[in-house]
Amino acid sequence: MGILKRKAEKNGSIVVRVPESATKEYATLREIADANGFDLAGALTDTVLDWLKRVRKELGVTNLETEKLSVRKASTAIVNGSGERA
Repeated sequence: MGILKRKAEKNGSIVVRVPESATKEYATLREIADANGFDLAGALTDTVLDWLKRVRKELGVTNLETEKLSVRKASTAIVNGSGERA
């Protein structure tokens, strides 16, 4: 087992317009999650990566960058409290 670890892929941003009420709720939930040691942004990232893979599969598209994506699953406990994804 080595000491060195590979760098994670660089992050980018996806802008999605949602109702203002959803933006406010996300901000509130993020504060609560942060205060309790959960990574709400990580959970949202996992969801987006899962969604991209499902869309790629449904469209029958291969050889895209999304094939290399791996869902972190780092914040599964926040989904339903049991550590399992809903």
